Amino acid sequence: MQNVVIVTGSGHGLTEEIINEYGIKIFHYGIHIGDETFSDGVDIKPERMLKLMYEKGVTPKTSAPSIGELVNIIESIKKEGKSPVFIIMSSLLTAATYEALSNAQRKTGADIEVVDTKQVAPAKELIVIEAARVARAGKDMKEVANHARKVAARTNSVFGVPDLKYLYLSGRIGKAVVLMGSMMKVIPVTAIRDMEGAVAPVGRARNVIQVNQKIIEVMKEDLKKFNADRVKTIIIGHSDNREAASSLRKAIDKNISYGEMLEMEFGCVATAQAGPKTWGAGYYIE
Repeated sequence: MQNVVIVTGSGHGLTEEIINEYGIKIFHYGIHIGDETFSDGVDIKPERMLKLMYEKGVTPKTSAPSIGELVNIIESIKKEGKSPVFIIMSSLLTAATYEALSNAQRKTGADIEVVDTKQVAPAKELIVIEAARVARAGKDMKEVANHARKVAARTNSVFGVPDLKYLYLSGRIGKAVVLMGSMMKVIPVTAIRDMEGAVAPVGRARNVIQVNQKIIEVMKEDLKKFNADRVKTIIIGHSDNREAASSLRKAIDKNISYGEMLEMEFGCVATAQAGPKTWGAGYYIE
């Protein structure tokens, strides 16, 4: 019997099929465009937001979920006689989410587990799925949370980011890194690795093929670092860049041994923070 419910944030690419299959609960981030505020995934979807970004040049901003929504989720899980495990993107990139969750926990007095993945999409989604599988197998709250932390410690991600403006405006990188990309007319390659929880540059390339070659290089470095010969799970993610994602999948097929590969499109939050056309992979080396 499953006694643990996995809870995570909206806007990072989990499909409805996966959410329903594992009974995952979703809390919603705010999306702010001009004077309007939306609830991610509820009254704004990626297609609409991308259209506004392309046609009107808007730069969406994001905000933490409401304490009220988090309280409602915790209370609903308690009423079911189950325990919540919250699996959240890196605390270095969304401190306000952790503060809201801490306030919600105090209000409910509930016993919950919170896992700081030190990651973002699609690596965070990979950790969510791994935890959901353990929860479905009947493990208790501590066991599920500890498994998620174990997976997070061996999960990294690397991306091609055509326009660093969005990472800069969302506070994820400094201005100097932005200038590096814009002045040299290249596609910066960034990564979140080694449980550092922050975006760091790992290279640059002239085109999609070269970016994907760099992503493969980074994955091979991490395989060597973990003394492994294969990746257990890979999730390729992208924001309106199916062509680059498909090219990356082919490159991985040719160069990396792996057990499972999934593909997801970024939701509103990931797109707002990383920008349109961003693509990359999160990968778990068991």
